[in-house]
Amino acid sequence: MNQVPLQRRQHPIFSPIALLSTLLLVIGLSVALWLTGGRAFNPGALSAVNHGGVPVGEVLSHAEVTDDCSACHTPFQGVDAARCERCHTAVAIERQSDGLHGRFPNAERCADCHQEHRGADFDLILSALDSFDHEVTAFSLAQHARDYDSAPLLCTACHAGERSFEVVLNACADCHGAADPAFMVAHMQDFGSDCLICHDGSGTLVGLTPVEHAEFFALDGRHADVSCAGCHAGGQFEDTPTECAGCHAEPVIHFGLFGADCAACHTPQAWLPATLDGTPFDHAADTRFTLARHVTNVDGQPFGCVSCHGATENAADPFAFAESQCVDCHMLYQADFIGPHAAQLGDACLACHDGSGRMANFNHDQVWPLEGLHAAADCTACHADQVYAGTPRECVACHAEPAIHFGLFGTDCAACHNPGGWTPARLTQHDFPLDHGGEGEIACATCHTQTYTAYTCTNCHAHDPVETAREHLEEGIGADRLQDCAVCHPTGREDEAERFEDDD
Repeated sequence: MNQVPLQRRQHPIFSPIALLSTLLLVIGLSVALWLTGGRAFNPGALSAVNHGGVPVGEVLSHAEVTDDCSACHTPFQGVDAARCERCHTAVAIERQSDGLHGRFPNAERCADCHQEHRGADFDLILSALDSFDHEVTAFSLAQHARDYDSAPLLCTACHAGERSFEVVLNACADCHGAADPAFMVAHMQDFGSDCLICHDGSGTLVGLTPVEHAEFFALDGRHADVSCAGCHAGGQFEDTPTECAGCHAEPVIHFGLFGADCAACHTPQAWLPATLDGTPFDHAADTRFTLARHVTNVDGQPFGCVSCHGATENAADPFAFAESQCVDCHMLYQADFIGPHAAQLGDACLACHDGSGRMANFNHDQVWPLEGLHAAADCTACHADQVYAGTPRECVACHAEPAIHFGLFGTDCAACHNPGGWTPARLTQHDFPLDHGGEGEIACATCHTQTYTAYTCTNCHAHDPVETAREHLEEGIGADRLQDCAVCHPTGREDEAERFEDDD
């Protein structure tokens, strides 16, 4: 019996017929793609929108390259920025500089913002604004979302055209100037019209925050309150001096003694208190002489250190002090006083005076307490002709008994009065209430019109003499008793008389 040899079974995919069919399909598709420019796989129509009617790369819109996919696409890579920039040359220049596209991260991925194949009416530029982050331009819209009238602020308010989005610098001045003309005129005179040099739209100054400014000059203390134009006149920011003398000339009061290094004695917080040799200087505490009465001279001019210290630039001790200078200065306008004063007490002025207008080391309370109104009295009111020793301490030495006393109260003022004032006085023998009538204490002269030994009630109580006599006679009180009202009315009340009637 003869055996028939077995034949090997072929895989249907790799059979000659299958391979030939696949080859013919690929050739057919390739020819079709070549003949149609690749439109066989076109996901949608290209945009036919053109802004301004200006051709870019010899075409008015992407729709004109519908048959040439390779104009934008690279095989196996998709949209290629290099091919986009063959037409969009201005974008290529921007991307290599600090222009608009040069500020974007991943600016080479054009399709991230400008998505095609969305139809002929699709706007590639305006549609990109929906996802556009304005912060990448280094100008925030935080303060520019709405206009002064609260209406939404359009792109065209700051940018020229709908395509280039170039910033129109005078748009800043025009818009802000309409809201505050006076400020903008002065501001532009100081800083010019290139607003973006200083402003980033967030309300702060570009590169001029306190921390950033401190890299070349710290805005501490009073410097933080100075306007930019105070140091940068005319909008000039380059080569601004950082030395104190660049802004602060040495004041006249220094008399050339301290030089131009303000920081050696002063701080940015304030001119005072100053420091000497690095330590705070308080003239009152450190010298025991206050400048409270020596800030300005009698002619209104400020005192300089040399006014009292008599120093010169070459002096070994520029703050040496000669007390005779006190006499020399005060003699110029108080010669009649200072002459005898210095002759009697000498020129060691600081032995008695501390600059506050009172004696420095004299406790007046040890000999006479300066209380009440006495504390405000001028020294010469008690010490005439600069005579201090032997000044009497009795009241009558200064206060003569007034005529209204009629010699009845003596010279011991303190028996009735105190240093706080003449009134109210204390009258220990006065039984009648001083607040009679309920309106506070009555002035003495209201009842005692001539002398304190006599009084009258008719200044307040307008009694008719005839009627008063009749009413009292009905009560059995004769006219001889009507002159001394307090006998029956010791506290001024009408009903008090009843007890006296009962006594009768």
